[in-house]
Amino acid sequence: MQITPLDMRKQEFRKTFKGYDKNEVDIFLEMVAKETENIIRNNKRMTEQLKELDSKIDDYKRMEKTLQDTLTSTQKTTDGIRRNARKEAEMILQKAKLQASEIIENAATKVKDLQSQISALRNQKDGFVIQLRSFLSSQLKMLEEVEIITVREREKRYSSAVSEKTEELEKTKKKVQELFEE
Repeated sequence: MQITPLDMRKQEFRKTFKGYDKNEVDIFLEMVAKETENIIRNNKRMTEQLKELDSKIDDYKRMEKTLQDTLTSTQKTTDGIRRNARKEAEMILQKAKLQASEIIENAATKVKDLQSQISALRNQKDGFVIQLRSFLSSQLKMLEEVEIITVREREKRYSSAVSEKTEELEKTKKKVQELFEE
């Protein structure tokens, strides 16, 4: 059972022949009642403060849990992002290596094609040179033959002309002789 300061004030003691001084007991009881009131008031105030502090502690615990959850979630997200970034970087690197290999292969193929084309063009050039030499040689032979024919024709014409002139000269000579003979 709880005793309140009011209970202390109203408490009555039996009187005995050699009992306590009633006035002193009343003063003492009043002091105890006031002290008890102060203690109760302090206790209430502290209980309220305690409740307030408990509420704040609960709030802080909730905030701490939220922060821890957020931190954990952030850490997991960060780890996931790092893993994904590494995977993506590896994939990009592999893709770049494949592209580089393809480019090198394409370049090697183009070099081989160009070398083949160069070789074919050289063969073609050599063929053209041979054909041109052959053509020029045949043309030179033809020119030589044309010159020979031309020379022969000139000789024939010259010979014909000389023959004609010789005949004319002979005719003229005969005419002159005939004229002198007459």
